[in-house]
Amino acid sequence: MFVRHVSLLFSLVAVIDCGLAPAQEVTFERDVLPILKAHCLECHGAESQESLLRLDSMTAALTGGDSGEPVIVPGDSARSHLMERVTSSDSKLRMPPDAEPLPPEQLVVLRKWIDSQSLWLDAGNEIAHKKSRHWSFQPLVRPKLPVSDGVTSLHPIDAYIKEELDAVGLGMSPPAARQRLIRRLYLVMHGLPPTPDQVAEFEQDEHPRAWEKLVDRVLESPRYGERWATHWLDIIRFGETNGFETNRERPNSFPFRDWVIDAFNSDKPYDHFVKQQIAGDALGEPIGTGFLVAGPNDIVKGQDPLLGLLQRQDELTDMVNATGTAFLGLSTGCARCHNHKFDPISQSDFYALQAVFAGVEHGETDLPRPPSVQLQVRDLDNKLAQLHAGLAIYASERGWREPVNARENNETFSAIDAKFIRFTIKDTNASEPCIDELQAFAGEENVALASRGAIATSSGNFVHPLHKLEHVNDGQFGNAHSWICSQVAGGWVQIQFPQVYKLDRIVWGRDRTGRFADRVATDYRLESSLDGITWTLVTSSAERHPFADGKRVAITYDLKSLPEAEATKARALLTEVELLEKQKAELAGATKVYAGIFHQPGATFRLYRGDPTAPREQVRPGGIESLYHIPLDENASDPQRRLALANWIADPINPLTPRVFVNRLWQFHFGSGIVDTPSDLGANGTLPSHPELLDLLASELDTSGWSIKQMHRILLTSKTWQQDSRPREDGLRIDAASRLLWRFPPRRLEAEGIRDSILMVSGKLDLKMAGPGFSAFEVALENVRHYFPKQDYGPADWRRMIYMTKVRQEKDSTFGVFDCPDGSQVAPQRSRSTTPLQALNLLNSRFVLQQAEFLASRLEHEQETSEAKVNEAYALCFGRSASPSELLEAQEFIAQFGLVEFSRALLNANEFIFIP
Repeated sequence: MFVRHVSLLFSLVAVIDCGLAPAQEVTFERDVLPILKAHCLECHGAESQESLLRLDSMTAALTGGDSGEPVIVPGDSARSHLMERVTSSDSKLRMPPDAEPLPPEQLVVLRKWIDSQSLWLDAGNEIAHKKSRHWSFQPLVRPKLPVSDGVTSLHPIDAYIKEELDAVGLGMSPPAARQRLIRRLYLVMHGLPPTPDQVAEFEQDEHPRAWEKLVDRVLESPRYGERWATHWLDIIRFGETNGFETNRERPNSFPFRDWVIDAFNSDKPYDHFVKQQIAGDALGEPIGTGFLVAGPNDIVKGQDPLLGLLQRQDELTDMVNATGTAFLGLSTGCARCHNHKFDPISQSDFYALQAVFAGVEHGETDLPRPPSVQLQVRDLDNKLAQLHAGLAIYASERGWREPVNARENNETFSAIDAKFIRFTIKDTNASEPCIDELQAFAGEENVALASRGAIATSSGNFVHPLHKLEHVNDGQFGNAHSWICSQVAGGWVQIQFPQVYKLDRIVWGRDRTGRFADRVATDYRLESSLDGITWTLVTSSAERHPFADGKRVAITYDLKSLPEAEATKARALLTEVELLEKQKAELAGATKVYAGIFHQPGATFRLYRGDPTAPREQVRPGGIESLYHIPLDENASDPQRRLALANWIADPINPLTPRVFVNRLWQFHFGSGIVDTPSDLGANGTLPSHPELLDLLASELDTSGWSIKQMHRILLTSKTWQQDSRPREDGLRIDAASRLLWRFPPRRLEAEGIRDSILMVSGKLDLKMAGPGFSAFEVALENVRHYFPKQDYGPADWRRMIYMTKVRQEKDSTFGVFDCPDGSQVAPQRSRSTTPLQALNLLNSRFVLQQAEFLASRLEHEQETSEAKVNEAYALCFGRSASPSELLEAQEFIAQFGLVEFSRALLNANEFIFIP
């Protein structure tokens, strides 16, 4: 039984032995109600409920008011707001207003009433049961199939659809023609049209399982993962910038996007998919936790402690809300300020969930390098050092080391014995110097970590709530985990090791995440010591090129004056350096991902009205107590908390998770879910159109081993999915919205499908997968980013739209108007608006005009006659041949306006941009 633990009014009921008189001495009807009638019910009764508070029954009293704070805490009158108001010494606050205080004997009755916790049991259970008996919280039981004409031989989906249609006197539509069916399949599953050859092959395939074979081929294609990852990234508010006023880039967020694509393509079981996004770092899938930090966050922290508290609260609320809506279909965020008005989620439940994520912060994490990769990087560093040393004699400038940068600086040297290292900073590019981490390596081990016993000291620390000395060697990167020196020039930071180590490399940076480039040490020296008194220079900025605003300064070499043999040798060295640098960049590029930073969280408190300056009682990490108890204590580690929550969400006893997910699959197949509020299956959502069908599919997900591809096969092999989409008069009269599925509901493609289809038919689609994306904007690299739509497009812009860098608060200038979300909020379903700007963009935008020219060029190159050009264009764009009348009209149009305008017209046709 899923709903197996119902707390008394969830967490509002504090079970406290207050040591007062037995509950039998006070009853509500005999002793309390007369007091309330005399003083309270005029404003808080059946006729009027000021502040949404009603006191004419115990059940009504427990539902509280509009403040979010319990008016009555059963078992604890001292914490009950009702007693606070009726006993207040302030006449402006005391209740009842404009009246004398309640007599002492009545106050005693009220206290005993509230403190008698057993009196409240029935009222609390009544409220909890009312909320928890909603259909979506009930255990998942596989329903029996409807019987049609005495048999159950129909496909399970068809059996339920037919039953509903029979009830209203409608029948299913006949199957769609093969040409329309394969086009529908490819557009829904790949977001791309089939090629003319694929259409012809399917139309000619007489095998009895031709459709099933085609479905399997479509599911095995990597295009499938790209298409369905787009849907998932909408649901979880994925973006590749931070949002807010600075809206700076997250350059290493793309590995999570690629991880999601691969999860769909490899048919990762959905329960694993869920768990790895919440606790992937504990399950060997560290990229998966990119889900937790996929949302926006404000990186401008400032020195106002209150602002910092509010920003942190917003970050955690985003994680709780995204988890609730994506996996459970519940609007958990509603309980941040008060008990959920519709679902069995208390305010304490919200903060229990927040405690689960309290150890998660936005930022990049280092992916563990396999030992083989570590050895490769080490070997490359050694080779590059030798090559640079060999090239130094040819340098036309003093020195050969590149200038410092804000992100990461490697100081390599011959191995030395050291018990101390000191970093002295004589100048910066702006203001007091800042270091996010100072690392010292003995071989592959960073021995400067505080966790290894190393101690950090400094000449002075900048006073700031974020920037602290302990951050300089805590193993965490980024501005939020950095140290700032109190001196602009001449300050130092020092690491003392617990023993003497043989060091050969020191690494430091201002901000490894790449967000900030101020406060960079540009003039410095690094020294070592065995006793902390006598210091030896190890390296300094004097060996580097001058700092140039963080830009890489190319080293120039004077080769013209060299003898040819020497010049040839130098050029060979330069070529080898370039090759090795590229190899090293490829190895390093896969080692960081924007997937969160994790640490042991402190205590979490319930907040009055969600106000971080008004903490109430401490809350243990947990889940939604009325649905399931997660046994965690306040000292549970960060990964233990998230793993426990993940295991509950993906537990087979939890009926919400499979119901929510199969409903999403149905939605993306048919345009609307069985429940058409896909991220709210709670009491405030809509009822399912086919409840038993939903439960059948949810049961099947578990039976199939949580295989997503198997669920697609079930949907795609139904006659319901394969129906013709053409309208019928009887269907439109009874069910114009096609909710009963008497036909397949046609709909317009999403922005990505339209754009990718245009590129495919023009012959310019680049199917390169994974890696950093391409941008739709020219970016002004100021502290506050400004994004300007590109005016020209080249091959780099012709990849699939899922690889377009997702910029928050901005949309692609051509296709963003097609209801494309910007990642600032969760988007469980896209609206389908029809606006003039959509038509104008598709007709006149530079991108479409350019692709129309490419399509015309393709037709010109591949076909000789006007008739052949028209037929190929129709085959590419519509998956069919032109009819005789269409052929004649097209030839006349081309003769008058040209092939480019003809191509442009086809790209604007409804038949091109609609799923048939």
